[in-house]
Amino acid sequence: MAAELQPVIVVGGGWGGLACAVELSRLGHPVTVLEAAKQLGGRARRVPFNGLTVDNGQHVMLGAYQHTLNLLQQLKVPLESALQRDKLALCLQDCHGKSWQLQLPHLLTPLNLFVGLLRARGFTLRDRWHALRFGLKLFTNSFRLDDDTSVAAFLISQRQTRNVITALWEPICLASMNTPIEEASAKIFIRVLHDSFCKSHRDADMIIPRTDLGALLPDPAFDYIEQQGGFVHLSQRVTSLVIRGRHVEGVICEDNKYQAPQVVLAIPPHACQVLIKDHPALHDIAYNLSGFSYHPICTIYLQYPASVQPDRPMQGLLGGTTQWIIDRRMCGQPGLIAAVISGPGSHMQLDNGELAQRVLAELHECFPHWPAVEDVLIVREKRATFSCRSGISAIRPDNASPVKGLWFAGDFTNTGYPATIESAIISGTQTAQRIHHESTAQ
Repeated sequence: MAAELQPVIVVGGGWGGLACAVELSRLGHPVTVLEAAKQLGGRARRVPFNGLTVDNGQHVMLGAYQHTLNLLQQLKVPLESALQRDKLALCLQDCHGKSWQLQLPHLLTPLNLFVGLLRARGFTLRDRWHALRFGLKLFTNSFRLDDDTSVAAFLISQRQTRNVITALWEPICLASMNTPIEEASAKIFIRVLHDSFCKSHRDADMIIPRTDLGALLPDPAFDYIEQQGGFVHLSQRVTSLVIRGRHVEGVICEDNKYQAPQVVLAIPPHACQVLIKDHPALHDIAYNLSGFSYHPICTIYLQYPASVQPDRPMQGLLGGTTQWIIDRRMCGQPGLIAAVISGPGSHMQLDNGELAQRVLAELHECFPHWPAVEDVLIVREKRATFSCRSGISAIRPDNASPVKGLWFAGDFTNTGYPATIESAIISGTQTAQRIHHESTAQ
């Protein structure tokens, strides 16, 4: 007779925690999810706006997000209707009318990247030559960095021109890593580029959710966990861990105590650090987590008349504060534009009114024919991601901890990727599988 599988407490109902809980439920473990907020989703959740539901930050995924897509399929999310998937088309412009375009044709890897770079608009022959050399080294996996360095220093060492850096690599770095190129990890950036451009030709596809993020994963994950006999409790903030010797025995919330021989901390690193800092066996991990720094993402939702429709679903802007605009028409919200600002900057010193005016002025300069805006919502995630800086991998924790039964899951663990939805889901899924393997091997 098979031994009964151990129950698991998952602390945190963000995407990493939910991925972990779903996988544990699939494997047969009794799961309890404890979320401090009044809703699931963590840093990728729905928010209300003028009778609509939008997101706390406009997210764009890639075709390379295979773990995310597999999880959505497992939850029976209808991908065709829930996601807008298109070939990569990076289109950027500045307020002076100059534009840059990189579009990948329907060819197999690496021909799609090479032909795309050859046909790229806004770049000189010299720009394209150096970009092509870079792409060839990327495809052949020829980059060897003994020590991590910044993306900026790495690109200069690879003789990338200022035009290519400004209009191609820098926007990709900010969008994927939420970290300025002057501090971003070159090793992680190389991996992001390689996995996006050098495996399957579909990995570079742009994927934009057609629904709010809550409906995309948290809602179906909640249903799945409960259908498998698990429990999801909201407004349950974990205040301490119950650890005896080197074994975890459960967690304590403000009003409740939950017991289990396996506990997963699927919360941001600063929150993890608070919970583990007083336990001697976890001092080294707590010290490393205290070394994390964070960067914001601001999303400014601008409701224009329904007639307003940009030429492309996603468009980049250079030379100002606004970096990307995304048309929410595909979400059934015509006239709603999401303006995205990744990373730190002077805009964080502005109040909401001043920030709205700056963004509106930039959009008016680029699109003077657009009518007046009707409503504005500004969402600031001040700790949207950890700074994916050079050398960060040295302090990112493993999923397992020195305390038996205590685990970490989330984009901050050492997945080799920046703080993305895919990284969180990889970590959560791997943690669940390791717990199951350890439990069944006993």
